[in-house]
Amino acid sequence: MKKCGLVIRVSTDRQARNTEGSLHNQRQRLHAHIEYKSATGDEKWIEARKYVLKAVSGRDSIRSPEFARLYEDVRSGAVNTVVCTALDRVSRSVKDFLSFFEFMNEHGVEFVCLKQNYDTTSPQGRLLITMMMALAEFEREQTSERTRDAALARAERGLWNGGQILGYELDPDRKGYLIPNEQESTLVNFAFRIYLACGSILETAKALNSKGYRTKEYTSRRGRHHPAREFSYSSVQVMLANRAYVGQKEINKKRRPRVCDSTDERDRYRVVDAVWEPIVDKAVFEEAQDLLRRNHESKHNEVRRPRHTYVLNGGLLWCGQCGAEMEGRSGTGRKGGRYYYYACKNGECGFRVSADEAEGVVLERLGQLARSGDVLEAIAHKVNQQLTANLPELERRRAALTREFHQTKDLATGLLDQMASLSGQESAKLAQERLEELGRRKRQIEEDLDRLELEIESYQGDSISSEKVRLTLECFGEVFERLRPHRRKDLIRLVLHKAILSPDCMKMALYGHPPEIGPSSVSVPELRSQTPTWLPGVVSQSVVMWDEVGIGVAAGAKGHSGLSLVP
Repeated sequence: MKKCGLVIRVSTDRQARNTEGSLHNQRQRLHAHIEYKSATGDEKWIEARKYVLKAVSGRDSIRSPEFARLYEDVRSGAVNTVVCTALDRVSRSVKDFLSFFEFMNEHGVEFVCLKQNYDTTSPQGRLLITMMMALAEFEREQTSERTRDAALARAERGLWNGGQILGYELDPDRKGYLIPNEQESTLVNFAFRIYLACGSILETAKALNSKGYRTKEYTSRRGRHHPAREFSYSSVQVMLANRAYVGQKEINKKRRPRVCDSTDERDRYRVVDAVWEPIVDKAVFEEAQDLLRRNHESKHNEVRRPRHTYVLNGGLLWCGQCGAEMEGRSGTGRKGGRYYYYACKNGECGFRVSADEAEGVVLERLGQLARSGDVLEAIAHKVNQQLTANLPELERRRAALTREFHQTKDLATGLLDQMASLSGQESAKLAQERLEELGRRKRQIEEDLDRLELEIESYQGDSISSEKVRLTLECFGEVFERLRPHRRKDLIRLVLHKAILSPDCMKMALYGHPPEIGPSSVSVPELRSQTPTWLPGVVSQSVVMWDEVGIGVAAGAKGHSGLSLVP
């Protein structure tokens, strides 16, 4: 007995809603075929299961819940024959269909297709099925590409391709046009004003919800109802960044973070003027984008002035008494005043110092170094010593590679001379393989030598003078004062490797390989994005030199200390 599983599929929701459409036609044809086979054949055919895929692409049909049911029914023996009207109703992916086809063969399941009659037991039949599935997949990809091209062309003209958007209504007469919704426009502008005032997306959402505002309520073209809901963090974030509100259309929006010069022009992110009216002032919108960007970079609400930025946090400041790391903390005094300090993470130690004064010692010491000729000379001498310490080893490696290069070249030359006298195809083949191996090794040695030469030149050209150190330290102080608080943390890490603080002294490990910048050549906005030549952790390009400074410690309330440099 043939226990038939009927596979019925349509690609779009519109087709699925049509009661007299493709779904009905497929079902009717499959029932007629089963009745015919049962009436005229020797074996009884019955409908065991029906698998209806509504609005499922042929690309994803095999991974749909309905096919999961089919797989289970085949394994349990409830279905031993799969029937469909055409191959593309099962799948439009060659890989997926062949996997499904192999699964059916493993379980002895027959496959019946009304439109194409195939013998799946022969190599010719399997080849024909593979070719037909490849054509179905090609047709799907062509349709998808035409759809993408049409959407891109509409976007280039500034037309709307998306669904509903808060603040606008879809123009019923002109496809791709938006009509401002006066009531919703007020809501959108209110959201921008609140965000610029408080600087917090979450607080903006709370303010919108407290005023009774809700997201857009609408019914999609597929008949699905989307009720109005309270604003969440993500819904407000998307609204604040949507350029549709200033009459602009974004193209390839998902590619914005990955834009590069090598990207094809049609795939690059870009913004074009839209065909609808803006409902948010351009200056207000750009101000909101700037605030969003600054908040993201600083991980802090830029509207609210930070109480204190602990620039020595994150492993820069260590306790000289017990060796544990120190971290920034804050407390409230007896009179309600707020104070900020660095405390040892070791609870048994309890050493703490004022945050302003600990940071002041570091900055003041850098300023002293910039003014002290003897110290600058010592720094320059020590740095140059460490920079050149690796040169002998690098030169030995260069000499060894040079010798190996000449040896390899001589072996290849000798082998070429011998090939002319070799007899026999096998001998010539072995010689050719050896020659290719020597050629690959020769190219590898050449690449290694080139890299080594650059590294040696870098070390030889990296020697510094006391004047270069002075300019760097002076530049540091000037730039530090001009930076925003969160950027100061980035800058301090370019100079300070580690600081160990004790009650009577502070030891600072400074990076002594400064970049080529002077006081007048520093661009503050670019500092965060620059790749410095003396980044922490890059051993080959970072030289750490310890500097020790004496300090005086004056004890205060609750262990709060005051620090000052000792002349």
